[in-house]
Amino acid sequence: MLGLRVLSAAIGIPLAVLLVCVGNLPFAIAVLVLALVGLWEFAQSLKGRGLSVVKEVAFPCVGAAILGSYWTRSNHLTFLIVTVWWVGIFGSMLFHILRSGNAGSEMQGKRLDSIAVTVFAIAYLSLFAFLVLLRNLEVSISDRTYPVGRDLILLTFVAVWLTDSVAFFFGRAFGKEPLAPQVSPGKTLEGSVAGTVAGFVSAWLFAWVLVSFGGELTSQVWHSLVRPVPFSLLALALGTVGQIGDLGKSVLKRSLGIKDFGALIPGHGGVLDRFDSLLATTPIVYLYAYWVLK
Repeated sequence: MLGLRVLSAAIGIPLAVLLVCVGNLPFAIAVLVLALVGLWEFAQSLKGRGLSVVKEVAFPCVGAAILGSYWTRSNHLTFLIVTVWWVGIFGSMLFHILRSGNAGSEMQGKRLDSIAVTVFAIAYLSLFAFLVLLRNLEVSISDRTYPVGRDLILLTFVAVWLTDSVAFFFGRAFGKEPLAPQVSPGKTLEGSVAGTVAGFVSAWLFAWVLVSFGGELTSQVWHSLVRPVPFSLLALALGTVGQIGDLGKSVLKRSLGIKDFGALIPGHGGVLDRFDSLLATTPIVYLYAYWVLK
């Protein structure tokens, strides 16, 4: 299992970095594919527990959130989110209104369950849109445009993946105190603390490298980003919130009685098993950058 994890990382990380550097529509399409595969895995896992996601509503909503985040401007983002949520809620209701002949299902509360899990699936998987939004962030300095979103995506990848890796290996080697035994018995407090430190330090090292060794424009942009107290809070969030996202995913898996959401990534499981931490942290990085730079 460990060998498969390392092999998947050796293949997946360079591919992810390449897509981030290319950006634009190829990156958005890659994120779209991940989100839709993740939605399918999630829907199938729920189906095993008798819960039905309204795919006819969920897939178009998640697709619209991802592609809309690529084409929309930031000042239209609220409109996009409201539209997706509105269609998700009332579209799933309409679906069951049109299927009103199945009274037995209604008596068992299955329709309410279906609407609830559909709305949750849309909300959860639509968080992939923040990867696209973050990658598209640009700043203009002295009539020059700088793709700061590219750097911020890489920062997020580095901090989150190092947090996960250090927490995993340190916890296996030295962990004794369970972190959340009812949710994820393998995770330890020692591993979590080590992961948090790794995320914090790696974020600051990443920023220091760009400020010290980047070009003039890169250094100028990152001087604006790296404000001591706010960036320290961001670095701390990268080392902690991702772990909360991981534990939250474990809550879902425990509730569904499954080990993994899928088997797409050998040694890691499905899309949600690998990208849970990024879904939790990317919105925070986006909001931080939008606040500092805009």
